[in-house]
Amino acid sequence: MTVDLHELRQNALTLWLKGARLPLTALEAVAKRGDDTADWAPSIAFEKVEATVKDAVGRVTRDERLVGLARLQRAEVAKREEALVKRAEADAVRTQARRAAEAERRQIEGRRERVEETAAEREERLEEEREAAARQVEQRTAKKKATARKTAAARAKATERKAKEADQQRLRAEAEALAAKEQAVAAKGDVLDLDAAVRAKKSARRAG
Repeated sequence: MTVDLHELRQNALTLWLKGARLPLTALEAVAKRGDDTADWAPSIAFEKVEATVKDAVGRVTRDERLVGLARLQRAEVAKREEALVKRAEADAVRTQARRAAEAERRQIEGRRERVEETAAEREERLEEEREAAARQVEQRTAKKKATARKTAAARAKATERKAKEADQQRLRAEAEALAAKEQAVAAKGDVLDLDAAVRAKKSARRAG
């Protein structure tokens, strides 16, 4: 029976590495609870050490298969590390984009609130201006009505004064006419009295 020293050496090294990894395996069972540990930093670190050990043993024993396995393991770890870096960069980009979007959302919300406040203030000013305009219209209307009442009262007073003056003039005219008539009557009475005296005198002479 031919013994493959390379295979024996590789199996022995594999068993030793599994034994060395037992604390990390136990920690994975507790910390990761069945999750994939391929991208877990401690697992990657151990695989780097494992590849280094395989490479060193392979070079010392001139086992090309171990050296090749170490090279493949390093390449696999490098790919996973690169994927982790890219994933971290993608997460960072997503986080930055999310923060930028949140900041923009807050800015938009702030602008919207300011626009609403400005619109409310503008509406309040417009309402105050409308009320002031309405008060001015009422004041002008009341002033016009007061002016119209004063004008009407002045006109009525002037009309009454003119009517009173006309009545006074008419009464004076009537009084003057009555006085003239009384004077005429008195003059006529005097004439009649004189005529009667003349006649009486003539009758007396005739009788004598």
